[in-house]
Amino acid sequence: MINKYKERTVELSKNMMIKEQLFSLEAYREIKKAETIKTDVFIGDVLEVLKILPDEIVDCVVTSPPYWKQRDYGNTSQIGQEDTYEEYIEKLSSVFNELKRVLKPTGTFFLNVGYKYQEKEMLLIPELLAHNLQKNGWALINKIIWYKPNAMPSSFESRFSNVYEPIFLFVKKESKYNYYFSLDNLRIPTSNFTNEKSPEDILGFEVRNTLLKAKKSEGIVSKVYQNKQGEILVKVKWDDDNETLEIVQDFNKDSQNTIELICQDCGGIIKNEFHLNEHSDCEGFPIPLLPENTSYENLIEISQSLPLFEIESFFSESKKSNYNGKFKLSPQNRGASPGARKSLFGEYLVLQRRYKVYQSLIASYLRYWREKKKITIKEIDEKLGYKDTAGHWFRKDSGSWGKGGSIPLPDDWFKLKEILEFDDLYDRWVTETHLVLQTVKPHPKGKNPGDVWEIKLQPLSEAHFATFPEELVKKCIEAGCPEGGLVLDPFAGSGTVGKVANELNRNSILIEL
Repeated sequence: MINKYKERTVELSKNMMIKEQLFSLEAYREIKKAETIKTDVFIGDVLEVLKILPDEIVDCVVTSPPYWKQRDYGNTSQIGQEDTYEEYIEKLSSVFNELKRVLKPTGTFFLNVGYKYQEKEMLLIPELLAHNLQKNGWALINKIIWYKPNAMPSSFESRFSNVYEPIFLFVKKESKYNYYFSLDNLRIPTSNFTNEKSPEDILGFEVRNTLLKAKKSEGIVSKVYQNKQGEILVKVKWDDDNETLEIVQDFNKDSQNTIELICQDCGGIIKNEFHLNEHSDCEGFPIPLLPENTSYENLIEISQSLPLFEIESFFSESKKSNYNGKFKLSPQNRGASPGARKSLFGEYLVLQRRYKVYQSLIASYLRYWREKKKITIKEIDEKLGYKDTAGHWFRKDSGSWGKGGSIPLPDDWFKLKEILEFDDLYDRWVTETHLVLQTVKPHPKGKNPGDVWEIKLQPLSEAHFATFPEELVKKCIEAGCPEGGLVLDPFAGSGTVGKVANELNRNSILIEL
């Protein structure tokens, strides 16, 4: 199950078989490049082994330490036989504090600890340990319930059988807004969703534009076209009497298209925002690999024009509405949830950014040009006629409650371009828009598996008393470690984490007494 190298094994209780200076980050990387085997095993006290590992090399930790007073392994350095559970928690906390040092800023930590009873009272050791870790620089992201349908039957008749254990997902507190997590690897497939609408069916659909700063506008689809690239376009009659041609996103695709970028310095491909960190030392800004420009010539009509009386009726009814919310012109009431929206006024089209834009990269780009122009944020606000708005475009903390970074709206982008005189590098990426059908539908990649995992115990008596089920380890690694990354199990036991990591094309470090 484990590829154990004698020359790579550390016997800390006897003689160190590797010199400590070997474990600089550079030396460790060179070792890994030269190896075909992906699992390193260290034999010794977990805290001492962790201390010789370099800083920030681990992508994901998956572990289950010995439970308190569960089993005596007959080793004086073991954890789990402390006199009190408070001592047990403190000892584990010391290990996990050192573990935090070797974990990357984007790393994840999955921890499984079981419950114990003392004098017929349940001890909340997992929760007490989790709380202690929170006080020591860890952020608790999830408490996952591992339900064991084949749990050992209990002989107790005065309480219910315990059939679950918690698995905590931690990240470094300073990284709780920016850590690696791949939910798509764990999504549960749903029945294939296909929107049976034909493009001509959206004739007469209500259209909403939420990309205007001063006000929100609404319109109606008055004609449907197709261009030579096969894209669907519609003519929209807006409430201010203007007409525009807008691209319509495929009904069965995500609302925003994700594109790759290429690093100008090293030529590497950046597939998502997480990969930007790997190019932080590269010169220049990455180039977005955008598709060819949409053709608006020689359009094929695939619908008749919407009758004028229907257009007039739409706007006439809109003006009668007493609704004073942000979609003031719409005749229907606005429900908050997707279900309420659908039941109250059905489907509609909304104008959104065409591409998923990385706010932190745009902020860096705008900072560069602002410094080059030597202009203050206050001066930018004054030129745009805003107050306390422009500053949000130069911050890198978007995406969470209480975070203030944002991307300029398309109109603001071009106004800002006149002020800062930046190049055309990100113009299309930031400002191109398309219409997205708003309706109730499942996620195209499947549903979120939730925080209750039903996984059977996987006995392996000849290897270890308490073996991690491979399915459980697989979920943790796929969610928390990028392909080719490094997984650590500081309480390796039978080595299940190393075995699964190998199968998933991840490197691993295992530590065991």
